[in-house]
Amino acid sequence: MAIKAGDLRHPVDLMKPVTTTGEHNRRSTSFVKQATVYAAKSDVSGREFFQAHAVNAEDIVTFTIRWRDDIDTTWRVKHGAETYGILEVNHLGYMRDYLRLKCRSVKGGGV
Repeated sequence: MAIKAGDLRHPVDLMKPVTTTGEHNRRSTSFVKQATVYAAKSDVSGREFFQAHAVNAEDIVTFTIRWRDDIDTTWRVKHGAETYGILEVNHLGYMRDYLRLKCRSVKGGGV
């Protein structure tokens, strides 16, 4: 896969889930920034759908970043004001050059 340095122009934050146990043994999960990296971003699809009498917009996008071996589908990607849940991590043939992260942002319903 040929990626030019200029293609990786979108700064994104990679966020890892951290679960803590608080008062009365209540568990809560928050997302902590692990790194800021540069990514190529491409839109896969956009659609609107009706659910529970509400209109939600769903965006599926792909971020291509340099290889990391610690990312999985529990992580999130933040780009600007948008937060995306990772649906799929594609190792692109395990060449250890780049990762393609297929992500979803759901407006009106959270990630």
